[in-house]
Amino acid sequence: MKQVVIVTGASSGLGEQIATHLAAKGHIVYGTARSLGGQERPFRTLSMDVGSPESIAAAVAQVLAAEGRIDVLVNNAGLGIAGPVETLSIDDCARVLDTNVLGALRAVQAVLPAMRKQGSGKIINISSIGSEIGLPYRGMYSASKAALDRLTEALRTELAPFGVQACVVQPGGVRTDINANRLRSELPAGNPYKETFETTYALINESVDGGLDPKVFGTLLEQLLEAPVLRRVYRLGKPLEKFSVLLKRLLPSGAYDRMIRNHYRIPRKG
Repeated sequence: MKQVVIVTGASSGLGEQIATHLAAKGHIVYGTARSLGGQERPFRTLSMDVGSPESIAAAVAQVLAAEGRIDVLVNNAGLGIAGPVETLSIDDCARVLDTNVLGALRAVQAVLPAMRKQGSGKIINISSIGSEIGLPYRGMYSASKAALDRLTEALRTELAPFGVQACVVQPGGVRTDINANRLRSELPAGNPYKETFETTYALINESVDGGLDPKVFGTLLEQLLEAPVLRRVYRLGKPLEKFSVLLKRLLPSGAYDRMIRNHYRIPRKG
């Protein structure tokens, strides 16, 4: 069944792949971003800034005017950040929270009146496996995605009387351009965090460069569009990434902390 889908953050990476795949399957897909360049894409495009309620409202109104309904919102727009918690720029943290949490919330609030009126709809929020773990030097990113997860949990219950469903998709490392766009702390020589941060940052980039092909997420989203009932979370990553979430539940906290430190080569004093 052909569905009307809005995908935020569709200018590149994961969002572009999801929008491209769903359009190829015959769905009416609107990919949005602040700027989509001007190049031809295999899906419809809309200028939309998730930081602007007015921009979101205009884009949603345009879709409704053209199609008469919105069946699926894929909240994919996101911003990465890396750095020691002690040195993070508060302004940068505010940008990350505004994009990853409030941006998704603004889009949800804009589409829900139409979804409630039609008695159906799906909200799919792209989170991260990192939402389940306080990743070293990515604390604010983990926190923003954890907030998105909890927001989605609340939505699932609140929307049940209206026939609207919500879920999160938690990717692990994915081969996208997030490394180039990520905010990061620039530490001066002699900073006490510099050595371990640089080591960890290199591992972060390796995880992305060696991550999953973003095309697999198009296939997953296709399945979610067809699913009669959405589960709370869909986790898609390499076996070790997914296993680390299970280990956090099973291992004593000290053992788990040690495992994370060893993976990122962060020594413990004493």
